[in-house]
Amino acid sequence: MERIDGTQSLMAFQRRLGYFFHDDSILSAALCHASYAYEHGLPVNNERLEFLGDAVMGVVAAHVLYETFPEASEGELTRRRVELVRGEALTDWADELEIALVLKCGKSLKDPSSSSIFEDAMEAVVGAVYLDGGFDAASRVIRRHLATAKVGESESAKSKLQALLQARGMELPSYRLLSADGPSHAPMFRVSVSAAGRTWEGTGTRRKNAEAEAAAKAVEDLTEEEE
Repeated sequence: MERIDGTQSLMAFQRRLGYFFHDDSILSAALCHASYAYEHGLPVNNERLEFLGDAVMGVVAAHVLYETFPEASEGELTRRRVELVRGEALTDWADELEIALVLKCGKSLKDPSSSSIFEDAMEAVVGAVYLDGGFDAASRVIRRHLATAKVGESESAKSKLQALLQARGMELPSYRLLSADGPSHAPMFRVSVSAAGRTWEGTGTRRKNAEAEAAAKAVEDLTEEEE
């Protein structure tokens, strides 16, 4: 995907987010990775906003789940909250908002397309909305996202792979973005997953789907070997 800098791309990002900032500097900070700030001598990066956004997301998600599942136990609510505000859910949201087009990362960063960087950036954006517009504004943005977020009732391929490796006492899988080709509105991701000394690849129109395909292949092969 081609990265686009400038006011136009930031306006498009805010339109996708569903919130327009009163103070653009707060949004700029949320979209500035520590590596970029260090290389350019900037005094602010998105780490503090990430901390704030994580807390705000946790509160809103907990409230939504409390309302949605009145019969659920504390343990089930906790599990669902983790699924909503961590990992794949945040990567999925970042893909939908095309945050890669506006996120600034330093050249020294080994993998600027790492899913964890996008997850952290989304938390920072939420923190920025909270600072700029208050809790109600942040809550609306989060609730809009949660309304379309899919929380799997069964284990995903990535969860199955992780559980399989843990049961064997092996290291957790490592995912790597190999390529992201095509226009921003229709990208094609190619991802690899390394586990148990082997590597599998997957493709998809979203990074999450590509990772899931690679993980599914790994689970299938490793399960057959075990049998």
